[in-house]
Amino acid sequence: MSRSIRDDIPATPVPDEMPVLARGRHRTPAQGACFMEYTALLAGERFTDAPRCVDEELAAVLRGANDRLSDADRPLLVPLLGRAIGLGIGRPPPGPRGLGRAAARYRREVAAPYQRAAARLCRDVTHRFVASLGGPPPRAPRAWSGRRGELAQVFWDSMGEPAAPATSREFVLRLLERLSVLHECYERAVDDLRATRTEAAGPVPAAGGGHGT
Repeated sequence: MSRSIRDDIPATPVPDEMPVLARGRHRTPAQGACFMEYTALLAGERFTDAPRCVDEELAAVLRGANDRLSDADRPLLVPLLGRAIGLGIGRPPPGPRGLGRAAARYRREVAAPYQRAAARLCRDVTHRFVASLGGPPPRAPRAWSGRRGELAQVFWDSMGEPAAPATSREFVLRLLERLSVLHECYERAVDDLRATRTEAAGPVPAAGGGHGT
C-alpha cells in the first residue's frame, strides 16, 4: 500500500464547520472548497476562487497548488490558510464602461493607478522570490514586466530547479517550502510598497483583512 506525504508530516485538522479542501471550483461550500474558495470564506467574502483580498498572481499559484496535490496530501495546505489575506493591492471598485467621459476618467484616475501598483508588486515579488532561490530558472525572462501570469510561470518553472523532484514526496515537500517562501516575499513586498507611497498619493489600500492591518 502506498504512503502519502501525510504519513510523515502532521497536517492541521480542518474544523468540522468548514468545507473540506477539494480540487477545482465548487458551486457551494457543501460540495467542498478549493484553497482560494476557503480563503474567501475566511476573509468574509462571497464564495469564490478569486477573492478580492488576495493578489491575482498569488491566487493563481495557490489554485494551481491546490489542484496539483492529491486528496491525501491537500490538507497539508491548511497551515497556509488565511496567510494570503491582505497580500495584494486593494482592487478598485467597479466603474463606468464605454467611451464616455466618466469611463475615461475612471480608467485614468482609478484603474490605471491600480494596474501600475499591481504590476510593481508583481515585479518586486518575482525578484524577491527568484533571489531567495539563488537565481532565476533557465527559462525565466531576464527582466519582469509585471504582466499577468508572469509570476505564476516563474514559480512553476522553479519547481524543476535545481533538478526535477524524483518522487511525489519530494515534489510535495518542495511545493510546501516554496509556497511559504512566496508568502514571505509577498509580505515584505506589500510592506515596502505601502511604506514608500507618499502622503500626497495616499496609502496603498489593503486587499482585505489580515497582513498589514
